[in-house]
Amino acid sequence: MNEHLLEVARTKIKCMRYINNRLLRLPEGWSDKANDAKHTVEAIAIVDFRKKTINRNSAVWSALKDSLANLSNDKCWYCEIKQERSDNAVDHFRPKNRVADTNPVHEGYWWLAFEHTNFRYSCTFCNSQRKNPETGETEGKGDKFPLLPETPRAKDPGEENDESPALLDPCVLQDTLLLDFLNSGEPCAKYPSHPIRKLRAEESIKLYHLDHPGLIERRRILAARIESWINKANRLYERCDNGDPAIDQAFDEIACNLADAMSETSELSAFARKVIKGWSNIIWVEELFQVA
Repeated sequence: MNEHLLEVARTKIKCMRYINNRLLRLPEGWSDKANDAKHTVEAIAIVDFRKKTINRNSAVWSALKDSLANLSNDKCWYCEIKQERSDNAVDHFRPKNRVADTNPVHEGYWWLAFEHTNFRYSCTFCNSQRKNPETGETEGKGDKFPLLPETPRAKDPGEENDESPALLDPCVLQDTLLLDFLNSGEPCAKYPSHPIRKLRAEESIKLYHLDHPGLIERRRILAARIESWINKANRLYERCDNGDPAIDQAFDEIACNLADAMSETSELSAFARKVIKGWSNIIWVEELFQVA
């Protein structure tokens, strides 16, 4: 990773958690099973038979569910919600059997069906298509994988390296910098005046279902809770270190709540960091933000 990118990461708030999937721990013997399945699929020329063979070998990617979960503390890589609502948590970032909304119909990135770098840990709401009750639109990633308009679609192994995906990828550090949220919980583009960055953020909001009303409400409640904590702690701050342990303890408890909200183990922690950063004109908040 170059120094410029590291500096960007230090100075900007990431509203999507970056997941370093190079740290993924593969179970013993998993790579051999994945390679065997891949070689079997490569030998099949009939598309429907190939799809059925891929699906029959779903145990290959299911075996990585726990390892993928460990990278994000059991949170969806797209929305940062804990995974109690998901049954099949492994999403193929590039769809394995079919890519929707393409003409002619794309047969999917079948050669990446058993490639662990193509797996993303995802909740059902982000990965499966459902209606947004507010807009009536069908959202969720499903088998969609839009590209930027000028990008050719890969049809053979290796060609995917020349694609420019429209969707933000939590495994690409630069992508995690393009999403933002209002304190009301609504997701938005971080750079609305930049056409491509805006398009990518808005496409990701829709296809990852980041604007689901329930998810927006969870963010709004968290922002309100953070504001309440900061206001209470601010009233205590000037009275700290004056020989009253009860005051010091009350302040420390709130500071710990804020630090916990920003911890990688907490739900919506990237959103929490964004909200708390908005209060960094207060000296103790800025100090807390720097160390948390």
